[in-house]
Amino acid sequence: MVDAITGFVVGKMGNYLIEEASRLMGIKDELEELKTELMCIQGYLKDVEAREKEDEASKVWTKLVLDIAYDVEDVLDRYNMKAEERSQRRGMRRLTNKIGETKDAYKIVDDIKTLKSRIMDVTRKRETYGIGNISERRGGGNTSSFRVRELRRARSVVDQERVVGLEDNAKVLLEKLLNDDGEEKRYMISIFGMGGLGKTALARKLYNLGDVKERFEYRAWTYVSQEYNIKDMLMRIIRSLGVASGEEMEKIRMFAEEDLEVYLYRLLQGKKYLVVVDDIWKKAAWESLKRALPRNHNGSRVIITTRIKAVAEGVDERVYAHKLRKLTFEESWNLFEQKAFRGIKPVDKDLERIGKEMVTKCDGLPLAIVVLGGLMSRKRPNEWNDVYATLWRRLKNDSIHFSTVFDLSFKELQHEMKLCFLYLSVFPEDYEIDVEQLICLLVAEGFIQEDEEMMEDVARYYIEELIDRSLLETVRLERGKAMSCKIHDLLRDVAVEKAKELNFVNVYKEQHSSSTTCRREVVHHLKNTNYLEDRRVIKRMRSLLFFGERSEMGVSYYKTIALKMKLLRVLNMRGIQFVCESQDRLPDVIGGLIHLRYLGIADTSIKDIPAFISNLRLTFLQTLDASRNYIKGGRTDLRNLTSLRHVMGRFVGELLIGDAVNIQTLRSISSYTWSKLTKHELLQNLRDLEIADYSDLADKTTVDFGSFSNLTKLRVLKLDVENITLLSESKEAVGYMDVILPSLESLTIVRANLEEDLMSVFQKFPRLEDLVLEECDYPGRKMSISAQGFCRLRKLELTSLVVNELRIEEEAMPNLMQLDVRKRQPGKMMIPDRLRALLGDDEFWSILPGMGLDSDHASRNKAN
Repeated sequence: MVDAITGFVVGKMGNYLIEEASRLMGIKDELEELKTELMCIQGYLKDVEAREKEDEASKVWTKLVLDIAYDVEDVLDRYNMKAEERSQRRGMRRLTNKIGETKDAYKIVDDIKTLKSRIMDVTRKRETYGIGNISERRGGGNTSSFRVRELRRARSVVDQERVVGLEDNAKVLLEKLLNDDGEEKRYMISIFGMGGLGKTALARKLYNLGDVKERFEYRAWTYVSQEYNIKDMLMRIIRSLGVASGEEMEKIRMFAEEDLEVYLYRLLQGKKYLVVVDDIWKKAAWESLKRALPRNHNGSRVIITTRIKAVAEGVDERVYAHKLRKLTFEESWNLFEQKAFRGIKPVDKDLERIGKEMVTKCDGLPLAIVVLGGLMSRKRPNEWNDVYATLWRRLKNDSIHFSTVFDLSFKELQHEMKLCFLYLSVFPEDYEIDVEQLICLLVAEGFIQEDEEMMEDVARYYIEELIDRSLLETVRLERGKAMSCKIHDLLRDVAVEKAKELNFVNVYKEQHSSSTTCRREVVHHLKNTNYLEDRRVIKRMRSLLFFGERSEMGVSYYKTIALKMKLLRVLNMRGIQFVCESQDRLPDVIGGLIHLRYLGIADTSIKDIPAFISNLRLTFLQTLDASRNYIKGGRTDLRNLTSLRHVMGRFVGELLIGDAVNIQTLRSISSYTWSKLTKHELLQNLRDLEIADYSDLADKTTVDFGSFSNLTKLRVLKLDVENITLLSESKEAVGYMDVILPSLESLTIVRANLEEDLMSVFQKFPRLEDLVLEECDYPGRKMSISAQGFCRLRKLELTSLVVNELRIEEEAMPNLMQLDVRKRQPGKMMIPDRLRALLGDDEFWSILPGMGLDSDHASRNKAN
């Protein structure tokens, strides 16, 4: 594991030598020598950590190397921080720059000499005690752009939930879900069994079945875990139901726990609902939650998953407790074959023999099997025997233990990927991880080396690689990409333990004091509002993250600690409420964190972005996440933040971003702000854009679709505005939209008056996969999709449209998988037969004869 940290520091030194060459001119040779020494030691570390069992001398030696690596990082970061502080001085203070620069130069030379001496000492210790031998490097170096492209072609993402085996379990549970047995009272189903059996996967498969979706009007999913918070659980259910608008959710989020219970109870009262409560450890958790779920007579169901039999059987008098069994050998082999061979047929007979022997020893545990399959899928045929021999030497009770398989898989990861896996320890147990947020965090932490590829693309590759190795699991897919993911609690336990050993991440627990040496600290469900006042300051800390329930925190306490954490790169304060004279703004002290790359202030109720954000002090800031805050404070000026890559928030007032060519995410800004951004062509790397007029306070203007014509890398576009048109000067450009917007994958338009028929434009986008029109007034009230239109479209959602007639020609949308057409007023529709299975009955449509749907179906719709 230490090789991952040293690899990270070596990479960081390389970046410093390139990017800060002018500042490091006098010490470049010394740094190069130091980097070379660390690279040599890293070679020995790989050999030491590849051994099946590490001896005590090796453990002590690797700890010494870890301390040196962290100290190298500190020396470089402190030197760079002081240089940056000098560059930002104004007035008479600038006269002291030369003195400070000379002093710092002498200091870093002395520090480097000390570090080199320590490295020589650990090298002597290695030779004295015979620790490690240089061996052939395993794994690869940095991911090249070629490797990323190759994996994109090779990876196959499956949209449907796959649960191999357990078909008999699924059949029994589905029957319990759908059959009423003569009673309509709420009924509970418990799935229980040991960790790693696939309880959550089975529950999710049932949850997503088409028959289940049709039967239950309302469906929701929440998780509990060992450390749970009732308010968080209730909020997840309400959000999962999807019936509250964004503005309503803002108000609901402020409710007390008792008010949330009442709100949810009234929401579900009289409805047929299905709620899944995943990973319950204590009966008390259900007792707290069930008050919000009506015991109605509408045939509602609740599914819980748990490891504990007593919880499964004791949650309710009307409960079916289902013990999940282990997989049979046939089921185990089927699962392993899918992971290891990826559908390649025929399977090599020798590999099949080795694979079946290994699977036999996995004892029917799905988690061990999929991790083993992910490991073997990366092995060449002549390496299978080596893995087989290693596993046989480490059998426990004649079985392959899950920890053994994980250890082999983890050791084979590149050091960057090891860091990404360890970083997953920052998220709470059972937490649904937003992949875009994770990508931004990994980039901000410096784990991703800059190359010809976008750093965000490399980060996504690492995440998808962990998914392919079954070290992460996908929760939500959009357009074939993982949008959210989750780490199994057994794997998370390992990540937390390893991260703590390395002083990489400390998960704060209120009954224990904070670590004084850890580089990162994360707080889950903060209840102690004096947290920052009580804790000991860690000057070497690089990241401070909060997850969980919204909490109040005294701003004076934050001032005390923030001033002493100047090396901080990541600060995520999502949901924190600051107790000060003005609760709607951030403390100015954050402006002193000049190393900051990621500032997360989502859901903090702030109403403006303070001036310190844009006064050049946060020069390195890459991500500003102010999501779910309405930024109404007049003008927000981000023009000086040239490193910005991702800007998220509801910017009601004007937003100035200048010539920020690095920006990839911009959501959401007002139509007025977009109209004032005259140099759209400078947003050459923009991938995700949202324009929304949330408030009557916002200045509004018509959005010209032609204004997007220079955004050649744009993938996702959402427009929530009043008017959209094609202005005359843009009509020529719009005629070539299939060339000008070659990358657009998702288009959403909400509550807009479409002044012209834009469907003829939309259907030309060559990569468009999702199209959503919601509550739009369509011109001429007639919508047509031609035979050659939307060649890649997979999802078409037309809801609450003001349109009289919809015509879809026979050969249109050949790849469509999801069709949702609902409208507010009666209308006519003509669609091909092949799309009928995708279309649910809608009382506001009648079917035109001569195409698509038969007369019986049409009659039923008319009768309704």
